[in-house]
Order: sequence, then structure tokens, then C-alpha cells
Amino acid sequence: MTYLPDLVVRGRRIVTARGIHPGAIHIRNGRIIGILDIDDVPAGCPVDDAGADVVLPGLVDTSVHVSEDGQMSPEDFDTATRAAAAGGVTTIIGMPFQGARSTTTVGALESACWVAEGHCFVDVGFWGAVVPGNESVLASLFEAGVLGFHCVLLTSDAAAAMSGADLRRSMPALTRLGAPLLAHAELPGPIERAAALQPGHRGWTDRIPGLSRASRRYAAYLESRPKEAENEAIALLIQLCQESGLPIHIAHLSSSDALTPIYRARSARLPISAGTCPHYLFFAAEEIPDGAVEYKCAPPIRERANRELLWAALAGGLIRSVASDHRPASASTGSRSFLEARSGIASLQLGLSIVWTEAGARNYTIEQIVRWMCQSPAQLAGLTRKGCIEVGYDADLVVFDPDAELVVDAGRLYDRPASTPYQGRRLRGVVRRTYLRGAKTCENGTASPEARGSLLLRRRTSGVY
Repeated sequence: MTYLPDLVVRGRRIVTARGIHPGAIHIRNGRIIGILDIDDVPAGCPVDDAGADVVLPGLVDTSVHVSEDGQMSPEDFDTATRAAAAGGVTTIIGMPFQGARSTTTVGALESACWVAEGHCFVDVGFWGAVVPGNESVLASLFEAGVLGFHCVLLTSDAAAAMSGADLRRSMPALTRLGAPLLAHAELPGPIERAAALQPGHRGWTDRIPGLSRASRRYAAYLESRPKEAENEAIALLIQLCQESGLPIHIAHLSSSDALTPIYRARSARLPISAGTCPHYLFFAAEEIPDGAVEYKCAPPIRERANRELLWAALAGGLIRSVASDHRPASASTGSRSFLEARSGIASLQLGLSIVWTEAGARNYTIEQIVRWMCQSPAQLAGLTRKGCIEVGYDADLVVFDPDAELVVDAGRLYDRPASTPYQGRRLRGVVRRTYLRGAKTCENGTASPEARGSLLLRRRTSGVY
């Protein structure tokens, strides 16, 4: 029996495992059923002709913070997933919430799913939270549908921060499951030592946010989050990986000093990997003005030389993926103090253009972008039908004009950040259309009125991801 497509997306530059070539992507019931010659289109079949634009797989972003309890952000699944669709992202994996709905238990996961259901414009999965004392529920969380787990070694919420001893107690349960563990890799010790060396540590008025002139200086903030905090955390994670054999992923690497130990661990065939973020590849500490708290993130944006080493590691395959660590800031308090400002940069809607702008300037290719932002993230999350344009995969597609330019206007972003370091920046590359399982979910920055996204939970009746 011949199965005719219900949509064909064709163009002169389609990115598949065979490279960039002309072709016609035949889609039926949300899946790719064939990749044929560009002129091979059945009579009467709807066609999207991308022409000279590039057709990419939908991006997979494995590090997205969405807060539904109003404690950390005014954003919700509606705004986050609209932003994703406008940026060519067709799958997001939510980081564990902070606050009442942190995905530390099955009940919390069910609550998150209840909130998200029917409000997603792209597909959504979840990482489960590993916190001190919840090792006994990890198996049930995994069975309930999380795609893997995430932990933080440093956080303002002391109850959630994992020490080395806490991680070791959790390792047997995680190893039995074989699920990946993502980690925010910073340890408090080096940060506490750095704080003791700050001038403000000697005078009580200087310790009050807003009273210290140093609190406005980006250089002072950078000194307060030294590379050693990352380096020591990554050394601990490598040791735990060696002891347990558990796949561990360093979620948002900023310290280039950690590249050598990661290389040695990979050379020893340890299952450890690393990803970085658009802001670490775009900005440099030397360019950040004092008081520009919209640049605050953790780990921090580091120096220009550090940035170039990250790019080299990404191009060489040592850093495997790029994810946004998307976290829109809440309403501005008007303070220009790095001590008072909330940490977080929103880039879900802009990530592809941000990375392509800098990658193109360094003569990297669209195919490399696909590997960093589509294929590798999908593999990390175990999403076997995402991240590639291949027969049998979901028809998640992006029509992308790599030569067009845009100027960032925060007021036109779906997540409505109070401020963004990308404001007024000229970026190269514009998403023209985004398809989610063959249905157009965004065109020229305007999301479709229908929320077609699904929740990607393991062992759902709709299929195993």
C-alpha cells in the first residue's frame, strides 16, 4: 500500500545526516515518511517551498527554567513555549522548578504536568530533581516519566544543594536506573573563600546590598564566582563518574580551565559530557558595563580568551551541546547592584540566531549548529525521534534564513524579560517557520493560536521517548 504524504516541505538546502542537499521531506501523521528528490511531490499535496532558506531539524533545548508558582519568574508554559517556537525550538526539557512544585517527587511531577497540559506550543519533557534525602523516590520518578535527573551543588536554597556525600548516597539509585545526571557545577567553598577576600567582607556597611560601590562592578561579581568553584565541582563529578559509571552531564560550562580534566576523563572513556550556553559564546566580561545587571548569570560570563577556548572545545567535540539555561528575570527593582539582582538570561527565542551569529563569524557551519543544538541534546535526553531529519523521526522542522538579520527588541519577545543583555544587538539568521510534528506552530515570529505541544513522558501510551 502506498502512503501519500499530507504535507511536503522542500528546499534547496535541507540538513540531514548526509549533509546539506536539495530534497523534499514527505510528512504523514506528524512523521517523516520519506526524503525524496526536490521535485518529487504528489499532485494535490500541500507544499511548503523553503527555496534557498535552510531546513533544519527542530532544536532541542535541554535547559529551560519555567516557574509556575510566581516565585522566580512571571513566565509560564504558555509564554516559554511560544518563545521556543518562535526561536525554532520544538522540544524543551524543563529544569526542576524551585519552590512548591520542584520535581522531587511523583506528586510534584504530576502537578507540573497538570499545569503544563494544554498550554504548550512545543513538546515538553522534565528532568527530575535530585536533592538531599530523596534517593528513595528516584526510581518512582523515573518510572513516572522524567527523562533523567538534575542536581545543583550550589544554590540559594540550602535544602536543595547537594554535597559530595549527598551525591554518593544517591549514586547507587541513579546507577541502577541508568538515567543521565545533569549538574550545575559550582561548589560553595571557593566562592566563600573569594568572599572573604573582598573589601566588603571587612566592613558591615559594605555587606549590605546597594551600599557597596563594588556591588555595581561586574569585575567584582566575576571575582566572587571564581573558576575554582566550577573546576572543583567538575573534579568531584569526574571522580563520582569514575566510581559509579553513571552518565554525568555538566549542564552549563563556563570555565575553560575545566576543559583539560574533561578531556582526560573522556580519553579514559568515562561517560561524562559537557554543554555550554549561548551567552558564554557571545559575550565577554571585558565588554560588560558596571551596573549592567542584565548580564548576571551563574556561572558568570568570563573573559574573551575564555570564550574563545569554549568555542574551540565546541568545534572539536569536547563540548557536545549548547542549551539556553533560559531563565527570564523578574520585574526590575531598579537596582544596579549585582548583589541584589536576580541571576538569569532569557535566550530561548534567540538562541539559534545568537549561536549562528558567532559561529558564522568563526567559519563554522550550519551542520555543526545542528549537531550542537539538535542532535546531541536529543541524544542526551534519550529522545530517539527528535533532533534529525530522517525517516521515522517526528516532523519537527525549522525553515531558517541564515543571511537575514534582526535587531533584538525585548518588547517583542514572548517571555517578556524585564531586561536582556541582547537588547539592540544585531543578530544574523531569522527563523521563518517552525513545524511541530508536521503542523506549523510559528511563522515569522507569530505563534499559532493552537497549543499543539505534547508532554514527553517515558512509557506513555503515546510512545516511549
